[in-house]
Amino acid sequence: MAATPIDVPYRPFAIEPVTRIMLPDGIFDNALFHLRIAAHFTNTSGADLTNVTIYLESVGDPGIVPVARTHTFPTVLAGATVMVAWDADFEHATPGKRLVSFVARADGFDPRRIIQQIFVSQTRYDPVADQYTCEVEEGTLVVSSFRAIGPAQEWGPEGKCRTPDGPFVPTGFTSEWHPHPAYAGTHADLPFSDPWWKVLAVIIAIIAAIVAVVAAATGGGTASVGVAGTFEETDPSVTCCVPDPGGSSVSATVAGVASGIATGALIVAASDDADPWWRGQEATAPAPGVLTTGEKVEATWKLPVAPNAGVAYTADVEWTYTRTTTAGTATHSVSETQTNIHVAGPVTVEVPPTLGVFDDLWVRASVEQPDGTRFTGPDLYAFAALRAPGGLYFVIDLTDDGLGFDPKPDDGVYAGVLRLEEAYKILLRAGQDPRGRWDVFFFAQDVDQTRPGTKPEIAAQEIGGMFVASALTLTFDPTLPCPLQAHATVQVV
Repeated sequence: MAATPIDVPYRPFAIEPVTRIMLPDGIFDNALFHLRIAAHFTNTSGADLTNVTIYLESVGDPGIVPVARTHTFPTVLAGATVMVAWDADFEHATPGKRLVSFVARADGFDPRRIIQQIFVSQTRYDPVADQYTCEVEEGTLVVSSFRAIGPAQEWGPEGKCRTPDGPFVPTGFTSEWHPHPAYAGTHADLPFSDPWWKVLAVIIAIIAAIVAVVAAATGGGTASVGVAGTFEETDPSVTCCVPDPGGSSVSATVAGVASGIATGALIVAASDDADPWWRGQEATAPAPGVLTTGEKVEATWKLPVAPNAGVAYTADVEWTYTRTTTAGTATHSVSETQTNIHVAGPVTVEVPPTLGVFDDLWVRASVEQPDGTRFTGPDLYAFAALRAPGGLYFVIDLTDDGLGFDPKPDDGVYAGVLRLEEAYKILLRAGQDPRGRWDVFFFAQDVDQTRPGTKPEIAAQEIGGMFVASALTLTFDPTLPCPLQAHATVQVV
């Protein structure tokens, strides 16, 4: 028989399970011990597949320990893409590009083995030197003097939303790249032969921003995370309302979203196109036979407005690149304005107007691209937070796969469902009634869709993991109302 016609078109990506956010560009960092290995699986045939099973067979690093799980689908429609994920322990993972083997099987076909790569980095914080290091096979990025706009003293009109854990909006840093080994020529090898060095800087920023959130939510401290660090705060302050979790951990999800949106400012400041390291290398090409032993980027930027998901906000940036070689040093400085290109149009969220306490609360959402078309299928990683009348939250994934309450695959409608009958039991244990108004908050991140085999300098220009839709709005104006706004409401009777 022929092999099952299922493929993984893009590389798998990392989801932090406590906050539920995708890490920048999907990179796995072992500073967060527990991560999910998520991937999109596409039915490449022109016919529906039945009784589909998908499991993760192995990872090419014994330090990465996934939890065995087989995902089953009665049907995967022709051309449809389903998203699945596996929990894994990355505490002892080795930095580098690691192979992951998946096996998919459908009725009437032989099993198909699919090999993909994941990117693993290792971030650590040195409290004595007050600096972060991010290790990859190609070298080490050291970041110090991380400057950021910190949280306001009171979040929201009642002052209930204050947290010392963020969000922090980066406004500058000093970074040093130590290549392994020293190299001749203009350019060093790109990290993982794909991302720019700035992605490693963003990894450091998001690790610095969410480790406290993760540790607090899990109660595990160093059992959950491997680093702890701080930002040097600057004016103004950022206002961001994190909802009262009502005894649930969704406050960590919203805090993670806030941090993800905030740290995206670093990607914007460093530009999605060639970043300061690459551009600095081009402007300081060494003579033949001269080896580059180190590189340094010092950058600061100002944000005229607070960064927000899907908005073309700007950053006024100044950066200086310094190349250290066996023949001396050379510098290149730039002053420019960069604009966020991870933009989106209107967001539409549909829910049933009323439901009974044992019905299914489904959510359907769509996000327009700037040209008026919709994001579809594997373009997005999307999820929704559902707030019960008593304050307890539930988080559900939303997918565009034509299954369940999704009307059609790849039509730009991302759907998910909360079984209220199951939620009812949880609410009763919390002493809450499911009857009343439920609020629905929608979030979506774009996905790096670089095809395997793309030239590294081209592949590096595709950065995924940026929020393009969010129910959360950051603001530098403390007089504004609480910026967490529901996209839709449902009345449960």
